Amino acid sequence: MNLVTAIFGTSQRLLWRLVHAAIVLALGAFAVGFALQFFFWLWPAWIALAAALLLAHRIHPGVRWTWFLMPPRRRFAALVAATGLLAAWGIEGTFDAIAGGGDFADMLVGLGCLAAATACTWYITKIFEGNAMTEIFKLVAPERAGALLSKLRSLDVLHRAGGGQAADFRTLDPAAVAASLKERVIGQDATVDSVVSTAFRRARLARPNKPVATFLFVGATGAGKTELAKALAAQLFAGRMIRVDCNELSAEHGVQRLIGSPPGYRGSEDGGWLCRELGRVGTGVLLLDEIEKAHPVVLKTLMGLLDEARLTEQSTSQVYSARGFVVVLTSNAAAHEIAEIAQVEPDPTLRSVKTRDALKQAGFLPEVLARLDQVFAFAPLRAEDYGRVIEKFLIDFGRECGVEIVEADADLLLDLVTKAMATTSYGVREVVRSVENAVVDGLIGVKDAGGTSAAVRVLDGKVIVEKIGGVA
Repeated sequence: MNLVTAIFGTSQRLLWRLVHAAIVLALGAFAVGFALQFFFWLWPAWIALAAALLLAHRIHPGVRWTWFLMPPRRRFAALVAATGLLAAWGIEGTFDAIAGGGDFADMLVGLGCLAAATACTWYITKIFEGNAMTEIFKLVAPERAGALLSKLRSLDVLHRAGGGQAADFRTLDPAAVAASLKERVIGQDATVDSVVSTAFRRARLARPNKPVATFLFVGATGAGKTELAKALAAQLFAGRMIRVDCNELSAEHGVQRLIGSPPGYRGSEDGGWLCRELGRVGTGVLLLDEIEKAHPVVLKTLMGLLDEARLTEQSTSQVYSARGFVVVLTSNAAAHEIAEIAQVEPDPTLRSVKTRDALKQAGFLPEVLARLDQVFAFAPLRAEDYGRVIEKFLIDFGRECGVEIVEADADLLLDLVTKAMATTSYGVREVVRSVENAVVDGLIGVKDAGGTSAAVRVLDGKVIVEKIGGVA
């Protein structure tokens, strides 16, 4: 009995499997046949949809065809398909009415289909231009895009914080970078060459726990210390720079601005400004301006950043990396003594040693000096350097006023250089003010009179800006 039951049961299951397979094959054959007929019947719509998808991908590289299977993008796919069908029906109906002798009603239907296809095409063009259905190429609803972007940026900052982002200068030419820096920072050619060579050399080393380089710029006021840091950011990092004005960190609580408050304290949820900037910027120039004015507690906090390129946020204990940064410290400590050293000591090594000794005598912390790669003494500008600075700002002010200065009297340059050298303690800022006071009003007058070019002359001790081009 058991044997008969087993055989019967086996035969029944086999029969059912055969019936099931036959049904599946029949349904599959029907589906394939219907799909082929559907494809060939609606071929203009499929062609239109494929063309629209290719165009969408070209205009919006992020678009994917699967997006159009989700609302509201289904409307777009239906619109494109309708455009293809209307165009085909319109062309076919109009042609048959003309060639086949159809009646006037057939002609109207054909022309109506063509008009509708034209309207659909115009609307699709507006969609691609972003003037209609602007959400068609967006994954996130507009009302949630802002919140999502904020969270993504926060995640990006945290992701880059620990390991940091390495600096990459492989596409840059050191000679070209140095030449551009010298055009912007005048009178410090030797320092520029040394800074560039050191930065490029250190960037090639595998030093995951070190900044690219750490420099201290010291010396005369207005000699170009801060300007060189800005120029480095522009040439090496496309302008990415974090600037910390250390005169704002003269109190002990200034450290909270850098690394945040301890957990539980007011503002701890905001984190440390410097920590978050390191994570956000990734790689660039970190400028610690007038470092000698920072509180000792602040300096102690920065030791780890100078030594191991690490800064730990108090509230979260998140470690942020500065390994992709060129760290530049500037100082006016012992400026007079260092300016003399820079003028009289030609040997770079002896100049650096004497500069460090002068800084120690001025109270500069030895542990800070020990963590620096190089210390550069900036010499005061010479008369020739001031002349180049004044010439540069003359051209810049002319450009800002929309007037090209094509000529300037030597007496004017000599007078401005003499005044600049008499006020060296105020630096280049005083030179800029002198140039502005001398020529900007005249340049504006030339521009208002329709001039495009001007000459700056000195007549009876008075500066005159003359229009020599343009239409009055």
